[in-house]
Amino acid sequence: MSPEDKEKLKKIKTLKVREGLPNDLTLAIETFIEQACIVAEYDLEHMPPEYMEKLLKVMSKYPEHNLMTLSLLEILNKNDLM
Repeated sequence: MSPEDKEKLKKIKTLKVREGLPNDLTLAIETFIEQACIVAEYDLEHMPPEYMEKLLKVMSKYPEHNLMTLSLLEILNKNDLM
């Protein structure tokens, strides 16, 4: 991992989920970010799909966050990750 990537990863680890979100959504986002950091730190090829699945299932329960869910799905489709 390049020094620049290590700095980005450090910054990502300090990010906090916005207050006011439902607890299950906050937990799903935090868990996903933690797993993404592990994948980067250990230079793994991919993240187990269960983390993305869980995130999407929880996000789909909250129509007020539909734009975020659709944006994530668009990113996944664009990168052939679905």
